[in-house]
Amino acid sequence: MLTRYETKKLIKLISYALVILILTGYTLFATHDLLLGPEIVILEPVNINSFATSSVTIVGKAKRSQNITLNDKSITIDEMGNFRETTLLAKGYNIFKLTATDRLKRQKEYRLEYINTLK
Repeated sequence: MLTRYETKKLIKLISYALVILILTGYTLFATHDLLLGPEIVILEPVNINSFATSSVTIVGKAKRSQNITLNDKSITIDEMGNFRETTLLAKGYNIFKLTATDRLKRQKEYRLEYINTLK
C-alpha cells in the first residue's frame, strides 16, 4: 500500500511522463514532412514503357517538394504538388530524370526509361 506522499509523487511522475509523451508525439506529427523529405509519384505512364509516338506526357505528384525539374529544366507544379509535362521522345531508348527538392535543399531523384518504337 502506498502512502499519501508516495501516491502524490507517483501521480506527479505519471503526469510529467504524459506531458512529455504528448509533446513528443505532436513534435513528430508537426515535423513529419520535414523528416521524410521530398517524394515523386509517377501516375502515368508507367516506367520502362514503349511508345509509337514522338512525345510523351508525364503526369505525377511531387510530395513535400518546393521545386521539381525534368532533365534539369524546371516544371510547374500546382499547390497540391501535381504536375503534367509533355516532352519529346528521341528514337530508341530515352532516359528522363525527375528531381524534387524540398525547402531544406534535400533532393529525391526518379529516373524514367521509355522506348520510342516509331519508325
